[in-house]
Amino acid sequence: MNDCPDCHEPILRGPTRHTCGLPARVAVPRVPVAATAKGNAAGTETVDRLVETVTYREESPDPHPSLRPPDDDEFAGTHNLVGESIGQYRLDEIVGRGSMGRVYRAEHLGLHRPCAIKVMNPGLVSKQPQIRERFWAEARAVALLLHPHVVTIHNLGCDRGYDYIEMEYVPGGVSLREAIIREGPIEPVRASTLVRQVVLALGAAHQSGLVHRDVKPSNVLIHSNGHAKLADFGLVRRISELGRAGVPVAGTPTFMAPELFDGVPASHSSDLYAVGVMFYYLLTARLPFTSDQISQIVACHREQPVPDVRKLVPAVPQSVSAIIDRCLAKRPADRYDSASTLADELQGVVFQLRDTESLIRESVEGIDCYLQGTHDHFRIFFRLPADRLQEVYAEVSQSPTGERLMSIFSVCGPADPKNYEFALRLNDSLSYGSLSVRNVGGQPMFVMTRTFARDSVCSSDVRAALLEIARRSDRVEQQLTNADLY
Repeated sequence: MNDCPDCHEPILRGPTRHTCGLPARVAVPRVPVAATAKGNAAGTETVDRLVETVTYREESPDPHPSLRPPDDDEFAGTHNLVGESIGQYRLDEIVGRGSMGRVYRAEHLGLHRPCAIKVMNPGLVSKQPQIRERFWAEARAVALLLHPHVVTIHNLGCDRGYDYIEMEYVPGGVSLREAIIREGPIEPVRASTLVRQVVLALGAAHQSGLVHRDVKPSNVLIHSNGHAKLADFGLVRRISELGRAGVPVAGTPTFMAPELFDGVPASHSSDLYAVGVMFYYLLTARLPFTSDQISQIVACHREQPVPDVRKLVPAVPQSVSAIIDRCLAKRPADRYDSASTLADELQGVVFQLRDTESLIRESVEGIDCYLQGTHDHFRIFFRLPADRLQEVYAEVSQSPTGERLMSIFSVCGPADPKNYEFALRLNDSLSYGSLSVRNVGGQPMFVMTRTFARDSVCSSDVRAALLEIARRSDRVEQQLTNADLY
C-alpha cells in the first residue's frame, strides 16, 4: 500500500478507485467575480472547480478572488415546466442546467420527434433584459453550423414569456465530465478519438468565424453510439467581435489560456488550449492546474510547466504527451496553428494506437462475410455472386526499416511456372493491387496483394482493398483453375 503524493491518503489495492484527483467540490467564500447568469447573494456554498464558468475581471477588488460558486438556477417553482407545453413542444424532464437556463428532454408535438429544449431563465431576463439577445445570438450562430460532432440547433421561439431554443436530442446524453466521474480515466486511444471529434467540431466552428470560448468536458456529450458532440455555445462569439472594446473575457478558469487573463481576446488558439486541458483530464481524471483561488489558477497557467501526464499514467504514449504539451504552450504562437492541423496529428495517434482487430472489424462492418483470427493475422471469407466464396488474408508485419505494414492478399491459384507469362501480362493491365508469388501453407501460390502502412491506413481504405482484392482474386482464380477453391 502506497500513499497518494497529492492527498497523502493510502491508495488501496483492489477494485476501489482512488479519486482524489477527480473534480473536488470545495467550500469557498462568495466574492464579486461575475459568474455568467448567476446571482450575487453573499454566503459560502459548494463550487465545482471543473464546471464553473465565470467572467474574469482583472480589476476585481479582491486581491485573491475565488471561483464563484454556482447558485440555484433561480427558476421559480411556477416555472418548473415539466409536463407542460411551450410552443410546439411538450417538456418531459430536466436534463441539464446551463449558465442561462434549463435544458429539457422534450417532444415536438407535430412531428413526434424527440428533441431538447433550452429555456432561458425568465428571472434572468427580467434582471438583465439585454441577455435575451445573447441567447438568440447563440442560436443564430450555431444554427448554420451543421456537423456530425456539433449538437444541431433546429429552431428558436418564444411562448408564454419563455424564450427557448430547440436542439438535437443526444441519446445517452452523458457528458464527458460525468463519464470520467463514473468510470475514471479513459485509455489513450479512446481519449484521442473523442478529443479529435471535438477538435473537428471546433474546426467547423472556426471556419465559420466562431470561437467557442468554453470548451470543457461538461460541454461535450457522448452519444449512445460512442461519438462526441460539442454542445453549449452559450459563450460563442464571432472572431470579428472579440477585438471590440467592452467584450468581456469569459470562460472556465481551469480551462482558460494564459493570455486571456491579460485581456487578450479569445481566439481559435485559446480554444485549442482548452482542448489540451480537456485531453489531460480525460487521461488522468485530474486537471493540470487547479486551485480554489482564481489568482493561483492564473499564476499556474501563466508560469507553471505542464505536469507530465506520463508520470500519472505511464501507459500514455510519448506522442500523446507531446500533443498535450503543444496545446498547452504558454505562447499562442507555439500551439497548433489550426484545429485541422491538430485533428490530423490526433488521427495519426489513433491509427498508431488502435489494435489490428478493431481496425479489421470496423472495415468489414455491415459486409456479408465471416472473420477469423486474432492479433495481427486475420482471414475474411466473402460471399460473391454465383454462390462463390473468396478468402482474403490481412496480416501485419515489420519492414526492414521498422515500419509496420499491413498486407491484404488473396490466393488465386498454384504458382505453376506455365502460368508465369499469364501473370506478367495480367500485372501490366492491373490498375489495383498486383499479382505475385507467395508461400501460403508451405506452397508457392499466386496471390493478389495490396500493402499499406499499418499506422496510417484508415478503415475505409482497408474496406475498399478487402472487397476489391476478393473480387479480382476470384476472377483470376476462375481463369487459372476454372474452380472455386480459394
